[in-house]
Amino acid sequence: MSNDTQSPGPNPPNHTQVEVHPGWVRSGPDDTPGRKAYYINLEAKPGKGDKVEQFLRDILAGVEQEPGTGPWFGCRFSDTTFGIFEAFPDTAARNAHDIGPGGRNFLRSAELDEMLAYPAHLYRLDVMFGKFSVMFGKKITSE
Repeated sequence: MSNDTQSPGPNPPNHTQVEVHPGWVRSGPDDTPGRKAYYINLEAKPGKGDKVEQFLRDILAGVEQEPGTGPWFGCRFSDTTFGIFEAFPDTAARNAHDIGPGGRNFLRSAELDEMLAYPAHLYRLDVMFGKFSVMFGKKITSE
């Protein structure tokens, strides 16, 4: 893994503080009200895309146990570029995810180092608005 703290994905403004952790970095404010999300950019080393895909599956298995996480999407942009978009009703749910079964996968720093070209970058986002009544062409109904 490169020692750079910037992945090739969307980069925060220069004045944004970046938290550096083994295998990943995080940026963005965490102190505003409203709906929250993460966009996570992961760039695999050549030939390691299958390992990153399995890593995303492992995260999904954990997220399935987190009532405050969702929707959650694992995305593949190319053979080596992956992303996660995950949304939360508020900061408390996002913070619970960080220490929950999905988020704890980012503590697997040796695996991250083996498979990623750059540290994963977790971008904290505010969800401004969205369409919540349809998912993949199917109407969402309340239980």
